Amino acid sequence: MEQVDAARQVIFESANVRIRRVPGRRTDVAFVTFEAHNTDPDPERTAFGEKFLRENGFTAYHVLANDNFWFQYPEMEAAIAAVRADIAPGTELVAYAVSMGAYAAIRFAGLLGAARILAFSPQFSINPTVIPWDKRWDRLFDRPREVLWEHLMAPRGVPIYLFYDPHNRDRHHVRLYDRAADIVRVRVPYAGHATVIVMLQSGLLGRAVLDVAENRFDAAAFQREVNARLDRSELYRNKRAHKRDRLIRRLRADLFDLFG
Repeated sequence: MEQVDAARQVIFESANVRIRRVPGRRTDVAFVTFEAHNTDPDPERTAFGEKFLRENGFTAYHVLANDNFWFQYPEMEAAIAAVRADIAPGTELVAYAVSMGAYAAIRFAGLLGAARILAFSPQFSINPTVIPWDKRWDRLFDRPREVLWEHLMAPRGVPIYLFYDPHNRDRHHVRLYDRAADIVRVRVPYAGHATVIVMLQSGLLGRAVLDVAENRFDAAAFQREVNARLDRSELYRNKRAHKRDRLIRRLRADLFDLFG
């Protein structure tokens, strides 16, 4: 742990956000991660994906926010510029995140110059005029809602490998992304918003990260692997049982499995 702490370097810090660089041995690919909703105020907390990326030799830039505001901070352009300035020429960037973080990864992908995005259960928007049907996150905002960066979107040609549950309200966000960006869907049924947890429990999360890093992700093959291994996830088994415990729920679930 002392070696890890010594290797960490803060390359940008403001009242709202800090970016921590954790160096790796690889020079061909680096990662940028954005935290999901967080309740740990410790500025030295382990960032999303930090342990796995470090152990696999990837340099990673971890974007940590001081509150839960979907990264709607006026200094984000300067923060992203600090990442870009630190990256060696010729290094490909992969943006990797979950939920609130995945929203940011997709919105800031163009400023980052990301080559690929790995996103689990991202929201399309936090603007209530764009998604009036989704109230799930209203109580989680730490300050009055602003929308500073929603004019940004991952450029066409940058694939977004997007994991989602077609039974969950997240499917509506996926449809909006489908109109605005180049998404590659991976369905994780009965995961709810916790697709990354189901992938972890299924033993497939690390494989997804490495395949995207190496630019060898085969969505059709990976979907078959997901379907074959979902039952290893306790969360999946519990949610599936709940979704199918009555006739009406079972029929509704079957429709989502076919068309969601």
